[in-house]
Amino acid sequence: MNSVRIILIVAIFSIFLGSNAFSAGENGRFICGGAAETEIWSLWDSNVKEYIIRKQVQERLLKQKDVYALYDIQTYAHNMVSMASRCKRIERLTEVADIISIAYSALESAPDESTGRRWVCRGGSICNDKNRLINTEVMLCSVQFLGLASSVANALAKSGVSLNEKQKTFIQDTAQILFEHFLRWGGDSTIAAMQKSLSAKPEDVKDGSSSLFFTDKPLWLITIYAELAGILESRERNGLNIVLPDRAQQERLKKHFATLMEFFLSRISYRYIFDNENGEIKLADIDRGFWRLYSDNRYAGYEGSDKPAVCMPDETNPKKKRVQVQIDAKNVPKRDDTGWDISHARRLVHALDALERNSLAIRKIFLNVFKMLPSDITRAFANTLVYVMWNGDSKYPLFSNYLSGANGWYRVAYDIGTGDCREGTPPYGLTHSFPTGGYITWARYNTTIGSLGRRLYELANSTDEADIKFLSRYYAGLKKDEKSQSAILTKFMFLPTLVTKD
Repeated sequence: MNSVRIILIVAIFSIFLGSNAFSAGENGRFICGGAAETEIWSLWDSNVKEYIIRKQVQERLLKQKDVYALYDIQTYAHNMVSMASRCKRIERLTEVADIISIAYSALESAPDESTGRRWVCRGGSICNDKNRLINTEVMLCSVQFLGLASSVANALAKSGVSLNEKQKTFIQDTAQILFEHFLRWGGDSTIAAMQKSLSAKPEDVKDGSSSLFFTDKPLWLITIYAELAGILESRERNGLNIVLPDRAQQERLKKHFATLMEFFLSRISYRYIFDNENGEIKLADIDRGFWRLYSDNRYAGYEGSDKPAVCMPDETNPKKKRVQVQIDAKNVPKRDDTGWDISHARRLVHALDALERNSLAIRKIFLNVFKMLPSDITRAFANTLVYVMWNGDSKYPLFSNYLSGANGWYRVAYDIGTGDCREGTPPYGLTHSFPTGGYITWARYNTTIGSLGRRLYELANSTDEADIKFLSRYYAGLKKDEKSQSAILTKFMFLPTLVTKD
């Protein structure tokens, strides 16, 4: 009898320990050094690194002089860079720095060298005469790529390791390139224009113009300034030879950054809801209501399944299609609360992270007396993701197209001068921005986000027919057996957002 009892006790403890071991294993999957990080580096080593070097840098940027390669490189790589920084993967950050250095070789000197170097779009599929981007500096592409470059340089500068000469040279080159761009972009007229917009209200927008918007460009500039502050704060410690602008230029840069921050703060709005379990919940939005008349968002209030526009064969050119509007935008109710969409708002992830990580350096380098961001701002945006944008379904999570909670069609009949026919993005059509946009790193501010991220990981590895059907419709790039280049990049953007330090 006693022997049977002992066997039963051992069996029960074995089950208990086995269950705990499984839980520990699952928790360990998503920490630095865990299985998820191993999967990320496998994707990088076997595909993504070579794809970025060959396709994006060599073919598009250097050969075609298509600066939209800069835009795409940041999109693909920034989540991984943030994870590498969290996990102190210095050798991986150095690999990215080497790629960025190749991209620096595509910078062109302006006729007036005092205005610094720049990337000029001279080819590719996007820049053309119609959209007037050909042979110009496309600021969005440059500022987005410099957001990535400055993040890598700062991560190396603050890594705490003894830097070799190649790493030092990269950081120094990056700082110099940032100064050149800031001095060109941060002139007195630019600062004055921002100052005029500080007091603007949504009702001041009378038409589809974007002139009063706070866009992703100033948000990227803020991000870069924050990373540059970290670089400069550590220059003596690392023995960096960074040539600073003269005193007058330094004062103008401080004013530029201060005005950018003031502009940003003026466009963040807060509201509160009450949750039975958690009490009063603070929510944040950006440019709320300013974008209600913008062409991209004309159908934000239409959530129907019938397409508001369709692509039809072009009678004059059989190889092309033309767009035919089915539902007139005039008949769609306007959402007066429309601001940013979830795809563009992913820039908030890197901006708020950069401001938080470099807050002390910012005060020391750029701002003598300045009111920084509220300490709970990221939590408030994370709350918006959970309480406003999430569909509330833990099994099959989806997120609305707009931060306001609007889930109507996005960019119906969108035309940027390339001649491509675009019908538009349907409700929940931008939900893939949740796993790829870095939002899951906000789990430290709202644990529900982490749970939803891990649920998507489960779905991505599921063989259940219903799960696969759900992924096929909303998160096709996450499907386990999907091996296209697009799917590889989707997984590469998604997985780093799940990895935490502990």
